[in-house]
Amino acid sequence: MEGIKFGTDGWRGIIAKDFTFFNIDRVAQAIADYYRAQGTGEKGLAVGYDNRFLSFEFAREVSEVLAGNGIPVRLSSRSLPTQCISFAAKHKDLAGGIMITASHNPPEFNGVKIKCPFGGSAPAQVTDEIESFLDKSRIRKISLEEGERKGLIKKEDLVGEYLEKVGSFLDEDVIKRAHLKIIYDPMFGVGTGLIERLLAFSKCRITEIHSTYNPGFGGINPEPIEENLLSLKEKVRCEGADLGIATDGDADRVGVVDETGTYLNPHQVFSLLLLYLIEEKGKKGGVAKTVSLGFQPERIAEEFGLPLEETPVGFKHICEKMLKGQVFFGGEESGGYGYRDHLPERDGLLSSLLLVEMLTRKEKPLSMILKEMEDRFGRSFFKRVDLKRERLINKEKMVEEFSSCPPSFVGGIAVKEVKTIDGVKFVMEDGSWLLLRPSGTEPKMRVYAESSDKQKLARIIEEGLAMARKINV
Repeated sequence: MEGIKFGTDGWRGIIAKDFTFFNIDRVAQAIADYYRAQGTGEKGLAVGYDNRFLSFEFAREVSEVLAGNGIPVRLSSRSLPTQCISFAAKHKDLAGGIMITASHNPPEFNGVKIKCPFGGSAPAQVTDEIESFLDKSRIRKISLEEGERKGLIKKEDLVGEYLEKVGSFLDEDVIKRAHLKIIYDPMFGVGTGLIERLLAFSKCRITEIHSTYNPGFGGINPEPIEENLLSLKEKVRCEGADLGIATDGDADRVGVVDETGTYLNPHQVFSLLLLYLIEEKGKKGGVAKTVSLGFQPERIAEEFGLPLEETPVGFKHICEKMLKGQVFFGGEESGGYGYRDHLPERDGLLSSLLLVEMLTRKEKPLSMILKEMEDRFGRSFFKRVDLKRERLINKEKMVEEFSSCPPSFVGGIAVKEVKTIDGVKFVMEDGSWLLLRPSGTEPKMRVYAESSDKQKLARIIEEGLAMARKINV
């Protein structure tokens, strides 16, 4: 029996190796047993899927097991963004949702994400309990056709109402007069056609690239980071576009390119969105960011007197802050940003549309808006390097080792603070920082750094990599 371990909000694995139909049945039965034990199964679950190899077939398998346990299923009639399932769970008053996706991971992976009735990722206590139900009862399953005859499985459009909700978050008058040339790269993922639908009543001209069905994602991981967006950068330059946007495989993360073809790092995008929400949309409350996001948001929050909280990596931690009602905006270094008044969930499409609204309202190119923001709050140069290791790193021992005897200087700059929220983060006197954080699922050490100067950044990263190579715990 293959071991199945749930992560942030579900389980992922390599297709045909551990992500098999048999293991999907085991997971689906554990999910069914959990909701039956909670007494909420009769409210039903939304089930969706992305464009990965066999994703629909896996979603159908999950639906057949749930229906075999008497749990009603709203099965999406098409591939769709993960946040659509979160939206359906919340606004259709369901017990929860299940999304078949491996998000931004390589094409050989697939996964099961579990969503809660509040419209966000299941917290650890939920996934731990579901995991405890694995193999506790026999798998009960009926065919899709039988489930439909019995009214237990209903295929539905789970996209339309979500798009209406996204539209309600935007300034309709501003979007109506938007007249931008936009290049959109859905990275062969589920976002295809959706930006165009959301901007249908504007004057924007949208050109899509990488929009065909391709479960191999064109040989590039569907993650909107700079190294994967070379085609988008070139297309923006060649077409003289105002904005380049990319969303990952399940469209909950966003990557951004300005009118010059320059990629904006996630720290810059988060800061631009935060400042826009405060100054132009009048949002108030707290801000939350993962420990791997940078110093600009801290300076913005300080200027406007807003409380800022730093969390471990993973949007579930941002979600927890939002559910307490204080945090109105939160984000992480991977390009996932969420909005409390919308969903306590990442949303790459809404983030994209807010950038369109920003450019239209300010009537300035994105590069100029960025410069104005950085003139106020400092420039941001960021880099992340994933260092492969032979085995998983013991995070607790690593943290203990570095925090008990931290370096006095990193990159020639004095260290003023050591944070151990998630891994070890050295914050220097000039605001630069270095984060060493081992992956919990792969034998990798992630080395992150940010500085206001490119040369300083290079020195900090080199020293961080040297530290990471010496770790032996």
